[in-house]
Amino acid sequence: MKKRFASLLAGTMIVFAACGPSASPSASTPAASAPPAASPGGSEAAPSASAATTPDLFGTKYKDTRQPGTTGGQVIFADWQEATEFNFYYQGQVTEANLSAATQGGLVTVTNDFKYAPDQATEIPTLDSGGVKVPGDGGDAMTVTWKLRPDLKWSDGSPLTCDDYKFTQDWIMDKDNTGLFAGRSGYEDVTKFDCTDPQTIVLHFGKIYEGYIAMYPVPLPKAYMSKFTTKEDVQHKGMGAADMPKVPVSGPFKFESVTSGQEIRLVRNDNYTNPWDGKPANLDTLIFKWYGDADAMIAGYKGGEFDIANDLNDADLPKVVDQGDQVKQLDSLTYEFLRPNWNPDVCSPKITDRGKGCPVSDPAIREAIRWAVNKDEINTRLLGGAAALGFTNVSPNAWFYSDPPTYTFDPEKAKSILDAAGWVAGADGVRAKNGLKAKIELCTTTRQVRQDTLALVSSYLKAVGIDSTVNAVSPNDIFATFNEATDQTPCALSKYHYDVAEHAFSVPLDPLSNYPTYHSSQVEPNGGNDGFIKDPDVDRIMDGVKGTVDFAKIKELMAEWQKIYVDKTIEIPLYFRKEVYLVSPKVTNFTGNPTSQGPTWNTYDWSVTP
Repeated sequence: MKKRFASLLAGTMIVFAACGPSASPSASTPAASAPPAASPGGSEAAPSASAATTPDLFGTKYKDTRQPGTTGGQVIFADWQEATEFNFYYQGQVTEANLSAATQGGLVTVTNDFKYAPDQATEIPTLDSGGVKVPGDGGDAMTVTWKLRPDLKWSDGSPLTCDDYKFTQDWIMDKDNTGLFAGRSGYEDVTKFDCTDPQTIVLHFGKIYEGYIAMYPVPLPKAYMSKFTTKEDVQHKGMGAADMPKVPVSGPFKFESVTSGQEIRLVRNDNYTNPWDGKPANLDTLIFKWYGDADAMIAGYKGGEFDIANDLNDADLPKVVDQGDQVKQLDSLTYEFLRPNWNPDVCSPKITDRGKGCPVSDPAIREAIRWAVNKDEINTRLLGGAAALGFTNVSPNAWFYSDPPTYTFDPEKAKSILDAAGWVAGADGVRAKNGLKAKIELCTTTRQVRQDTLALVSSYLKAVGIDSTVNAVSPNDIFATFNEATDQTPCALSKYHYDVAEHAFSVPLDPLSNYPTYHSSQVEPNGGNDGFIKDPDVDRIMDGVKGTVDFAKIKELMAEWQKIYVDKTIEIPLYFRKEVYLVSPKVTNFTGNPTSQGPTWNTYDWSVTP
């Protein structure tokens, strides 16, 4: 699945399983005394602009629940999707985010209890602490000051300083830098980046930017990357599989070897110190092992081939019930959905007999699909009835959630929508409009539950006059980045080579994570808007969220977003998933993480019993 990998890390983007003018408040608005611009998780009450009722964003209990670990040993962590992109800012898959969480640090992390915590920073700047100023200094709309922990180092022993973060800012904004998964939202609003000393970052913003906490999720090593031009970076020069053992990293583990199609072997980075007690990782070795299929991975776990199985979900629970308490379940922020391609000019090249055009670019086709799909049957037949049905992309665990409009399976309504829009059924039962037949490609990964889901979806669509072909392809194809995909890559989301795709998004805690995925300015190669969504109401809402730190206003805008998301059929959510892991009893301090930070967020604390 391509979860919108937005590891916190990609805090301002959604990750695959996973940012017009801003409406910036003036200094006299409540935003001037608002809480910090971040988003909590959990089911806390809706925040207001009053600091007295601000949700607790930073009060993690993780530090108190860590168990003492033993030093040494090895853990093998398995996934059924392979990580093939090593530059964090080009990554789009959750499996790649998991790899980055184990090998890279950043200013901030997201804990397993839905809180923000400092990582390379000494603290998270807020209005209350004085680290955030609205209005800012010297004419800034906002000024943000970050303090780095002293003595931070890259894995090669060289100092990690403000200069590396400034290099990262300049690199992101380089005009030759295409295919950035999260785009340049926020970074483009930085008018000046000051390093007042090696440990002090001062950001000057021309506009108020809600998502400042999630910026710079990973610093890039200036000394190493300066050897290459940005155009070479786009082509992966210096950061391919063979290069990674010599690339400096800032996380608990560094690369020892990459064996494509099989494994990535990591070893402890002795120059890393974790933010809780300043110690390096416990394990000597952490191996990422790849299986091409979830069922094969489950069989491998039962056969003792590895220690942790990742990226399982509700549909897998009957297959692992015999593993007892080795099965770990967490409610997640990940939702499975149907993604319609709004692009009127570029869609599936596989369907060659429908005429000229892209049927799904018609809003009537998208809405008809929404009414035609029987989510309850999918849940009952394929997931044992255990899934929580979804209607928007906002999890009920998010602080900005509000009850969205709901709808039920209604194929007659779907037919009436198509009739009214001029899609007329032919002798073969397939509808057509102005010479264009309603024939579409349904793309997904090779995951069996997805293929089974789309088989049902195809039958639902046939009943209302939409003919469809299911195409299950490698995750490396459907989730190929803009820089990787070619005109021949089947079902490539980044190239709009699809009509409707089924996959999953893992959504960060920040509401601004929606910006690079839905704002019209973020279509490829400028961001992650792989649905080619261009809608003035969506842009207005996303610009509004981006340009305020007033929590009451953000909640109001996100309530409107959830209504528009349904009414305009931005996507068709099927269900919110459970995160399911298999974990060997010998592994300690594995907590999982229901946020998009992912289960490898605390690999420095993992250990194995002797």
